[in-house]
Amino acid sequence: MSELKGYEYIVDAFGGTKAVQRSTGEITETVWVCVPIGSQIRTPENIVAQSGYLKLKEQNELRRLSNKDLGKFFFISNDEDFDDLLPQTVTRLIYLNTYTHFGDNKLMLTERTLMKRKDLAKILGVSKAVVTKFWQAVSPKYIQEQDDGLIFTNTDIFIKRKLSQRGKYNPYQKFYINGIRTLYKATNISNHKHLGYIFKMLPFINLEYNVLCKNPMEKDLDKIELLSLVEFCNIIGYNISQLNRLLNIYNSIKFNVNGKQENFCAFTYDGLDRKKSRIFVNPHILYNGTNYSQVKVLGAFCKD
Repeated sequence: MSELKGYEYIVDAFGGTKAVQRSTGEITETVWVCVPIGSQIRTPENIVAQSGYLKLKEQNELRRLSNKDLGKFFFISNDEDFDDLLPQTVTRLIYLNTYTHFGDNKLMLTERTLMKRKDLAKILGVSKAVVTKFWQAVSPKYIQEQDDGLIFTNTDIFIKRKLSQRGKYNPYQKFYINGIRTLYKATNISNHKHLGYIFKMLPFINLEYNVLCKNPMEKDLDKIELLSLVEFCNIIGYNISQLNRLLNIYNSIKFNVNGKQENFCAFTYDGLDRKKSRIFVNPHILYNGTNYSQVKVLGAFCKD
């Protein structure tokens, strides 16, 4: 029976049969049973595996329900740092993802109208010269031009389809379409790079709490190793002597959330040393944890 896979059977010195679990080497006593053909038998290993699967399934369902009010979304791999792109290019690339058609990664102007390369300047709100540089940077690795329109080619990074969990958690961030569009349109072109600085920090954004840290998969808030503002600047290559300017820029980047202005990200510190500030990303832009209600409390820092 397939349910009994994972074990080898040995006969001891007294003629008894023992089961050896391949994954651990643990030796277990056995018992012989007589059952009708078609019966199913579950081993201890099967029981543990099924228990883990059911727990994960429950967590995923709670995640889906708690994040429902954030709206439609697409996925980006949590490991992606876009190291080959300028931060402003990353921002525009992520914004274009909000126009991706579900399932086939085609870019759409409307539900039935395909996006063409000539549409990019208008959609992105930039000059044709900027579009030319943008296209040189992203094609063909991220976007490709086909006869009938544009399509995202790197489906390992940008995903707008149903993920196959198969009992295994996938480390992706959810990016929320309404939030990203509102943020992009409210942000001055000169600050696109500052949005991109954060987007390029995906490998450091904690999936559960949206804080920048060194252990993004950690779910215990007390065990999270937070990144300081200085460490953030070192990673993005920003001159730490310009910290006040940087903080002022981020404080000016706001977007509308249910009729109120909120910051794209928030910086909190003890009131003594701004260099030790901790960074929190607004969950209306990206979030893939299991407790949005709890993270909304942290999100209060983003409100005016």
